[in-house]
Amino acid sequence: METFYFTLGILSIIAIIFIVALVWGLVMVVRTKKDLKELELSYSREMEYSQRRLDDYRRELNITLEHIHRRIDEVHQDSRSHTDKRADQLIQVLDKLKS
Repeated sequence: METFYFTLGILSIIAIIFIVALVWGLVMVVRTKKDLKELELSYSREMEYSQRRLDDYRRELNITLEHIHRRIDEVHQDSRSHTDKRADQLIQVLDKLKS
C-alpha cells in the first residue's frame, strides 16, 4: 500500500508540474499574441504616418515644380521681349543710317 501511495504522490507531482508548464505556456502564448497585436498596430500607424509624409512631400514637390516652370516661362517671355526690343532698336538705327 505504501508503494501505491508513493506512486500516487509522484504522479500528483508530475501532474502538477505538467499543469504549471501548460499554464505558463498559455500565458506566454497570450503575451506573445498581445505583443504581436501591438506591433501590428504600431506598424500600421508608422506606415500611415510615412504615407502621409510622402504625400505631403509629393504635394510640396509638385508645387515647387509648378513655381519653377512658371518662373522659367516668365524668364523666357522676358528674354524674348527684351530680344525683340533690341532687334527693333537695331532696325531703327539701321534705317536711320540708310536714310
